[in-house]
Amino acid sequence: MLHKHHKFMWSFTRSLFLSFKRPVFIYLTTLSLTLHIFFAAIFYLAERYRNTSINSFFDAFYYTVTIMTGVGLGDIAATTTAGRIISMLMMLSGTVIFVCFTGVLAASILQIESEHIRK
Repeated sequence: MLHKHHKFMWSFTRSLFLSFKRPVFIYLTTLSLTLHIFFAAIFYLAERYRNTSINSFFDAFYYTVTIMTGVGLGDIAATTTAGRIISMLMMLSGTVIFVCFTGVLAASILQIESEHIRK
């Protein structure tokens, strides 16, 4: 029984990693990275001279990643109205991207499981 489970888990893991090469996963990854860079650039432009925590583009990119992933460490915060609006858009975009990734991975898992059941 344990051997069957181990074989299934190996097959599942291999198939899941192969699903990362699916066009929709690559598209979502590219979209996510593009949005991170875009939001970091406009956040940097909105906050660079008014926010003492934003000293470089990397600071803005770091803030963007923490906001869009839902982590929000709090070490950097938007201080301008424009920065706060941009932050809200980042939060909503990050949530949408997370939901899309979850859907793609769930579909991959279901496909792998149904193929395993058929065998």
